Amino acid sequence: MSVTIKDVAKAANVSVATVSRVLNKKSNVSDEAVDAVNNAVKSLGYSPNYLGRDLRKSETRRILAIIASTEQSFYSEVLRGMEEAAQSKGYDVLIATTRDDPDHELHLLGMLFSRSVDGAVLLGPKLDAETISELAENHHIAMCLERLENCRVLTVTIDNVKAGRDAVNYLINKGRRRIGLITTKLRSQSSIDREVGYRQALEEHGIPYDESLVYYGTYEAESGTKGCAALMSQENKPDAIFAISDMIAIGAMNYALSTGINIGKDVLFFGFDDIQYAHIFVPHLSTVSQPCFMQGKLVVEKLIENMKSDEPDQSLYMLPHSLILRETTGD
Repeated sequence: MSVTIKDVAKAANVSVATVSRVLNKKSNVSDEAVDAVNNAVKSLGYSPNYLGRDLRKSETRRILAIIASTEQSFYSEVLRGMEEAAQSKGYDVLIATTRDDPDHELHLLGMLFSRSVDGAVLLGPKLDAETISELAENHHIAMCLERLENCRVLTVTIDNVKAGRDAVNYLINKGRRRIGLITTKLRSQSSIDREVGYRQALEEHGIPYDESLVYYGTYEAESGTKGCAALMSQENKPDAIFAISDMIAIGAMNYALSTGINIGKDVLFFGFDDIQYAHIFVPHLSTVSQPCFMQGKLVVEKLIENMKSDEPDQSLYMLPHSLILRETTGD
């Protein structure tokens, strides 16, 4: 197997970002770290193909999109937006999956280190904010759909806190007071933000937060089924359920339908993402819609601008969401 930048970092006992800074001859590295990295490079025989080149002249016209998996259908619209923006500027988009593995995400980012691509967009990053921020000091990296607290990287997403709050406020304004939440154990920032919005809506209406109404599972539909079963097994059952994704909500509704619950009357359901199944599943699911195409388009436009700028934009761009009201909320 070929030697990777991660192997060099391990041998030199420094971070991958430090190795990247040394190889790019940045000044903000100690002499000890420089010596350790150079010794590791020599002993391991590591030779990325961009060493000794003028980086501005080694342009590939390729952008790497790194996603968790191909199973989340809302990625397709984001990727379509990315491809349209890229092609209009003469770039191609390459797609790779992490399988939710941060080590594999770092391996894929090695395409930046070796100059196989000019830039990378992380859709659902698994690495921590500090690692991504340090890598972005020397490479063109952006994030889309997800944000990370204290991450110094160009990011395009929506305001997930407000979106969660808007969805739950709608349920409350429908007269519902005992609202269940089905979320995930995997603590992605979007999940956390939507939970925060849930709690804010309850607080705004003077409804006490009840831990027994919150179920933590996975993003799969089966988890939504288990979550709904757990919530509905309580003596004081919820009269509405907010799920942080449509697939979770659809799984929850499967349980409700199998037990004779009248969806849209007995219990209201609200999802998130407006995937294709949301308006195919019967009853049709009320949900939060993200401007997926526009997020993909904007992140690539801004990333390409960064490639041509000496002062890269590290802003957080939040595009507007909307509520799509259907049968599961009685609409």
